[in-house]
Order: sequence, then structure tokens, then C-alpha cells
Amino acid sequence: MLSPLAARKAEKLGYKNVKVFHAGMPAWKKAGNIVVSNMAGIENYDKLGASYILLDLRPGNIAEKGHLPKAVGLPASGLDALKDQFPKYLNAPVILYTQHGDTEAAKEAYKKISSWGYKQVGILSGGFDAWEKAGKTIAKGPAETKITYVRKLLPGEMDIEAFKALVQKPAADSVILDVRAVSEVAEGALPNAKTIPLDDLEQKLADLPKDKKIVIHCSTGARAEMAYNLLKKAGFNAGYVKANVDFDKEKKGEYKITD
Repeated sequence: MLSPLAARKAEKLGYKNVKVFHAGMPAWKKAGNIVVSNMAGIENYDKLGASYILLDLRPGNIAEKGHLPKAVGLPASGLDALKDQFPKYLNAPVILYTQHGDTEAAKEAYKKISSWGYKQVGILSGGFDAWEKAGKTIAKGPAETKITYVRKLLPGEMDIEAFKALVQKPAADSVILDVRAVSEVAEGALPNAKTIPLDDLEQKLADLPKDKKIVIHCSTGARAEMAYNLLKKAGFNAGYVKANVDFDKEKKGEYKITD
């Protein structure tokens, strides 16, 4: 749903030749393709105080000469030795890097970690060389030896259990806002939720109360976060949940909320 939304925004800006890859990231990954990360992504995680896993795939003696801050070094025994240290939270961001970037070693590690069920794995574009060339901070000495990931809620993000409780027992001072598309809502919606597609939200701000907290959800959390930023900018008391909200197409009214 995000790709068509972005396409419409591009068209409003005057672009004439806009196309959408409808199958999206799930199909891209399913086909065995890799995903890359960039330096701005790491810096944004740090700016927000978000947790992420950063793995230096280079030999330890090379990493000692210079590595990215917070990086965990790959043990001599290999990636499998770190598996038990990975968090149970499968949406934890995992960023891998080598010396130059997209190498076979990085691809192998990417595929292995993805096979463990982790959904946000990426290879740092350009690797350590690009980081150093950009003048970014470099740490010296041995890299970290243990993964110590602790999930932290981002600004405005609501704990998933608190959201479930709100769905079960609505609060007088809160409104649940569903920003999924009309076609998605037709297949199921949370009880008592107000629905405004993200694409229409900016034009329908007057439909929302400013004396209540607006708690936003979509199907994964991506659009909910975008809606949160829009509402905060407009002066609303808002929050959002980053969760998978799935509805049973056959059994209307049944839903599942998971990490």
C-alpha cells in the first residue's frame, strides 16, 4: 500500500512517468534478492535512540584497526555461534557490513539470518570503506563480542500489549484510528475503530478530536508511523502501534495482533 501512496504523491508533485512495483519487498525477498541499508539509516536509529544489531563480518584482526561504533565482531567459529544471542523479536533491525559492501560473504550471512526468521536484515551499502570515506566516527580496538539487543519504543510508539488492552476495553479519552485502505477495511476492522485511509488523512484532520489521544494502527505499523508524524505536526495528541494487525477474511470480526 505504501508504494501506490508514494506514487500518487510523486504525481501530485508533477512527475509524469511514475511506476509502482506492486509485489513489493515481500516478493523481492521471496525471490532470493538482498536488501541494502545505508549510512543515513544507522544515523537515524542513533538519533531516535532505537535499538539495532550491527555485525562486522570481517576478520577480527582487520576489525580491530577500525570498525563502526556498536558493531559486534563475527566470531572465528562463524555466524552460527551468535544465533542464540539474537533476540526473540523478529522485527529487530539487523545490519551487516564487510570491507567493501555487497560481497558473497555478506550475502551468505544475509540469507542465513533471514532464514532464522528475521525480517529486517540489510547489507550496508559500500561497507566499511564507504563509512570511512564519508568521515563517519570509527572505533578502534576489538569489536563487541556479544549481541545485547534490547527493544526500545520509538517516540510515539505504543506498547503492543497496551494497545491490545485498549482494543479490548476502549478508553473515553482515546480514539483508535485505522489508516488502512478502504479495500483492506472491507475485509475486517477492529471494533470501535475510526477509519481514515492515510492518503486522505491530511484532508480529514477536522474529523478527529483534539481533546483525545489518537492511537493509530495499520497492517504493519509503517503507515501508522507516517500518520503519527502527520498528526503530531498538526498538533494532535497521537501515538501509534508497530504491529501486524491481521483479519480473518472468512470469519468477520476475528483478528490477530502480533509483533
